[in-house]
Amino acid sequence: MTCASSSGRAAAPPPQLAQVAISFNKRTYRFACGESEVQRLEEVANYLKSKLDNLMQEHGAIGDERLILMAALMVADELFDARADVDDLLEGRTEELKSLADTAAGEISAEKTGGRFKAES
Repeated sequence: MTCASSSGRAAAPPPQLAQVAISFNKRTYRFACGESEVQRLEEVANYLKSKLDNLMQEHGAIGDERLILMAALMVADELFDARADVDDLLEGRTEELKSLADTAAGEISAEKTGGRFKAES
């Protein structure tokens, strides 16, 4: 069956989505994603699952909602730390680049005044 758009042209069929099953605490959750995203989704899910498993070992069965919230807070904390590290790196590189630009500008200026643009006395 072909669907028509408002312009009267046939619409492209929806892309096929891959199904990824993620299991946690004896439950399976299914997610759909593009074929090219399957490996990434599985890696991210496994990372989160390891956080959840560690929390379950540490705190016991305190409820899925609480465990998931705790894991989300831990991952968000890691993200904030990573962003701060990137900001620090970028800030340091920015200062280094400014210093290099100032040095280069000084050298160019010295070449112009010391080279063919000499003032006569």
